[in-house]
Order: sequence, then structure tokens, then C-alpha cells
Amino acid sequence: MILSAPGTVRGWRQDPALAVLGNRVIEAAGKRFPEAKPGDLTLSLILLGQAEARGFSHRGDRQGYPASLVKLFFMVFAEAELEAGRLGNSREVRQALEAMIASSSNDATSHIVDILTGTTSGPMLAPAAFARWQSRRQAANRFFTRWRWPELAGSNLTQKTWYEAPYGRERQSRYEVKDNGNRLSSDGVARLLLAIERGEAVNRRRSRAMLRLMARFPERIDPKNPWDQMTGFLGEGLPPGARLWSKAGWSSRTRHDAAIVELAGGRRFILAVMTFGKPLAASKRLLPFIAGEVARGVARL
Repeated sequence: MILSAPGTVRGWRQDPALAVLGNRVIEAAGKRFPEAKPGDLTLSLILLGQAEARGFSHRGDRQGYPASLVKLFFMVFAEAELEAGRLGNSREVRQALEAMIASSSNDATSHIVDILTGTTSGPMLAPAAFARWQSRRQAANRFFTRWRWPELAGSNLTQKTWYEAPYGRERQSRYEVKDNGNRLSSDGVARLLLAIERGEAVNRRRSRAMLRLMARFPERIDPKNPWDQMTGFLGEGLPPGARLWSKAGWSSRTRHDAAIVELAGGRRFILAVMTFGKPLAASKRLLPFIAGEVARGVARL
């Protein structure tokens, strides 16, 4: 059996029953998918519905490239700026936020990052101009640093997401600045979903708006739609009648998903799974399997 490190997961209380469930799921996944090496998978699970959240974490503090999971953080940052009146609530902004989350549009994300940070993509910059540009790009990091969450210590939220590769000043930022790639952990992502679910991400009204953007409908899974963010992800493995709010992320070397789930019987939980390496990135069966195992286990608690 693959055991997680002992101790308290920050943001929620480590729960022995959930540890048994979580370790059982990790063990079952390793047997079903031999390519799923223990070090290539992180998982954070939070059981909802009680005054004090209870959870389980398997390597959940390991940080890695988050792919499109970073868009959840850009969404929260944008909603905070809208609430403060520093960002105009235009139709274009609302459309870009919806496209960024609902269909994981990188073009929409680029626009949101630009207006949040006062930067734009373009040709390479001279050193002084690039230093000013890079400082502005740290806006999301500064915003979340003020939250003082230990789950986000060491995270980095400075890069846009790309269909192919960055060029110009974006390439400068990604490859010429040391350790400047985006970084997140499944614990950090799960903690953000917990804040949204509790209505603490900005405020209740803004949290509800974010949940509307994240809403998925498992009964409408369309395998022919590459942007449904359920086929090959957690939503595909949920039992009938489940409700889902989620954001997936993927690349040639990663396959991630983070979800708030409500089962037909009323049980609710947060599940964030991040996988690393080409074998797991290519697997469209692992995340649905994990979601199904977790859902069945949570329903029996």
C-alpha cells in the first residue's frame, strides 16, 4: 500500500477514515494502471458538509506544472478586481472569463492576464523594459500572497497558457527568468476550491458567479467535444445523478482535474488530482477511475 506522509493537511483537518479511503484509491489505481507510479500522481480530497472540513492528501504538497488549472486562480483574481472596481465589468470581460473556464480558451486567458497585469505579449524587450514588464506580471502572485495560505507557498502564477509555445517577451519570461514556470500543488488547488465552495473567495456573490462558470453536466458528456473537460477526466467517472463544478488541465506531460462534486445522495466533496509524465498524460481512463472509486467510497462514509 502506498501511504501518504503523516500530519495535518493545511486548510482542512486530516481525517483517518478519508486516509483509509484515499490510500485504497491510490493502491487500486496503481494496480489497474501500472504506469501510474506513486511519484507521478498527487491527490487531495476534502469532505464537505461539516463545520470543519476533513481531508486526505497524497503527495498533495508537491508542486508542478498546473497546465490550465492556473485559470482558476486567474478567475478568482479577476472576480476580486471586478468587485473592487479596478476592472470594468464589460461584456468582453465576462465573455473572456466564461471562455477561459468553460472551454479552457487560451486566447481568452491571454486577454484576462493582460488586463489583470497591465502587460501584453509581443517582441522581446530590452533589459530595463523587461524588468518593468516582469514586475507587473507578478500581480497574481502578489494578490494570492496576501491570502497567506501555506498551501500556496512557493506557487507561481506568472505565465499565460499556450497551444504551442511562447514567443518574444513571453519566452523571455518563461525561459530566461530562473524558475519562472507556473507552479501549483493539488493541495493549493483544492484549498482554492474550498474557498469558492464556502463563499470565501472574494465574497459569496462572487463565489457563486465562479461556480456558475465552473458548472459541468456529466449527463451531457460529449466524447466528440475535445473541450468538454469531462471525457477522460473526473466527470466521466462520476455515478448517475452527480453534480459537478470543475476545471481540467492537460498538456503533453500532464493531465489534471479539480472538482467540487455533489453525489445524488447529497454527499459533497472536493477532489483535485494532478498527474505528471507522458504515460499518465496520455491516459484517458485513470482520472475517471479515480473519480469513481472516490465517489463510491465517499457515499459509504
